[in-house]
Amino acid sequence: MFIEAVLIRIVTKNGQKYGRFIPFLFNGEIHEFNMIYAENTLGKSTLIESIIYGLNGEDIYGQQKGGIINYKDILRLYITKEPIINAEVFLQLKSQELRIVIMRDALNWSQPVVVFEDIHLEEEDEPDSLFQRASKHHFFKIRKDKGINGNKTYQDFLFDFMNISTLTAPTDEVDFNDEEQATKDERLMFYIQNLMPLFAVQQGAWHDIQAINPRYGIPEIKKTAFEMILKLSGTEAVYLRSEIEKFNDLLKSKKSILEEVEQVLGLLSVKSIQSVEQEIKRTNELIDSYRNKLIEMEHSNNDSKNVIAEIREKFRKSSQVYKRYQELINTLDSEIDEYTYYINKIVSDIEKYDKLKTAKKLIGTLPIEMCPHCMANIKIDTDQELLQDNCGLCGSPLQKIGISENEQYMNYLKDELKDFEGLRKKKQQERKNAQGRLVVAELEQAELKSTLETYEEQLTPKNLQQYSYYSRETGRLVNQIKQFEKDKEIINRYDALLDEIKSLNEQVKGKRKALKALESNTDQDENKLIKFEEYFKANLKALDFLKKGLDENKIDDEKNIKNKAKIDIQTIYDNIQIDRDNYLPKTEGKNLYYLTSSSGLIRIILSYYVALLMTALEFKEDVNHPFLLIMDEPRQQNLDMHSFNEFMELLKGLKKNHPKGFQVIIASSERGNCEEKDISLNLGKEYLIKEM
Repeated sequence: MFIEAVLIRIVTKNGQKYGRFIPFLFNGEIHEFNMIYAENTLGKSTLIESIIYGLNGEDIYGQQKGGIINYKDILRLYITKEPIINAEVFLQLKSQELRIVIMRDALNWSQPVVVFEDIHLEEEDEPDSLFQRASKHHFFKIRKDKGINGNKTYQDFLFDFMNISTLTAPTDEVDFNDEEQATKDERLMFYIQNLMPLFAVQQGAWHDIQAINPRYGIPEIKKTAFEMILKLSGTEAVYLRSEIEKFNDLLKSKKSILEEVEQVLGLLSVKSIQSVEQEIKRTNELIDSYRNKLIEMEHSNNDSKNVIAEIREKFRKSSQVYKRYQELINTLDSEIDEYTYYINKIVSDIEKYDKLKTAKKLIGTLPIEMCPHCMANIKIDTDQELLQDNCGLCGSPLQKIGISENEQYMNYLKDELKDFEGLRKKKQQERKNAQGRLVVAELEQAELKSTLETYEEQLTPKNLQQYSYYSRETGRLVNQIKQFEKDKEIINRYDALLDEIKSLNEQVKGKRKALKALESNTDQDENKLIKFEEYFKANLKALDFLKKGLDENKIDDEKNIKNKAKIDIQTIYDNIQIDRDNYLPKTEGKNLYYLTSSSGLIRIILSYYVALLMTALEFKEDVNHPFLLIMDEPRQQNLDMHSFNEFMELLKGLKKNHPKGFQVIIASSERGNCEEKDISLNLGKEYLIKEM
């Protein structure tokens, strides 16, 4: 991504316009090295801050500035006391073949950013002229509204524009019962301002590599940023782990819903769609039969049969069903108690084994306080002995008796525990289902008993009993069909949940497999890190780090602490490596920063950032680096003029090897040996913000 032009536009209450237009194109092409040259306090840092603000990176300035650029203070102190009514930052950007102009409100950071497509920025431009000239424009919010699935944010747009995959996670407010929301309502975990500290160094960030990098919930954000910018497998691993976590959360919610549906399903008399359809068909046939009998009774004088016997027979069958499920529950309770007993016994055996294992480790450890040879007082740290498995007195391994057999027994106990817990869980689920059927049988009994009492006490004529019974049964069966239709919806939901859980499990399995393969294939990662290490050490040498950057007193102190002889500085240089865990420069496992002078730290930081750009250009098809490097006042950070010139020579050498392939913007109060053609803006003695 290249910055082709910057426009700062400020309008005061009286209608006067202030600002500055800075083009970075020369003859229509990008210029690799660009210096913003001026004396201090004239606005160099304001320009860098405006560029970073335009790219949504204001958080790298920390909380003190509040993330808003200080145009109000600049105008009030140096130019005019008129209140500002409008202020915008315009950036003309190009990535691959796409050229855009972005407009961001500099007074209110929360206002949406406007992106104009395929248009060139001009010095006289203002919002209205861009809206008229641009063929297309888009609005992007700075932050996403909670609970609203709207358009992409400006962060999302920048990642797409730079062709970088985003890391997302479900929002804290996501409702997993709402499947659509659970799959769409996500938040970013990693932002442009997390990547920016590796290609933009603001004036207050020269005390460390990635001096300020907001965490936003990722513990190792600096490590993640490095992996992201070089597109190491760790970046994809973070993404996969995030996806796995997201799917696991969704799985957890689905299983919770499934348990609730299973409880309802346990109260149903039928468990499958096919059974429900058969019951509906049988019930409709029974309804037709009862209706036909009612018609016959209405047109006949024949004596009616006694229906009480039929109701009693139904009650008897229902009682048998109730008794069968009650017995099943009692049997299951007994089995669950047995499994619980075995589980508790196994847990107890495991605890005993742990105590026995500790005791066996202590065999041979003597509780002595005095050396038997020289009679000197000694102190043995038992906890440390157990941790190292070595005697604190002689250093020999602690005695271990039958460890292999006991380990096998321990594994057996763990397997048994897992099996019994699985069986107990299965029986507990069976008990839940039986309890549901028992409740259904109990309700059916209560209804039959109520019906029987009604006929025996209130309806004496047999023909009236039978007519009332058939009429009542017809109505009950009609309602039962309606209930069957509802049961079908529950069963369909249950089957759908099973399919969803199966699909999610398969996706988690696939992502875990991909994560495992990713972690085992790191050859390309190592190639990048080896090249980065080579460039970093070469840059250190070019900046005279060995002669001017190392603090020999610190080195001597470090060696004396370790009771080692003084070593040659060149040996330290040869031992410099990029740590494969946190990607910081180290020598003999210690951060290189601790062995440097104050001027050495700046050499490390410059070498690091330039080496990162060099490595990105070397692997340009397989990195997320924007091939952009922005630095504010590197010369003021205890760097002598010779080293400053050598730093610029590094960039000129990069220009020869990768013409038009990168862009460096440096704000400096010293020009050194910088050529006139490389100075994009020479403020001289005037302020950056001027009347337009």
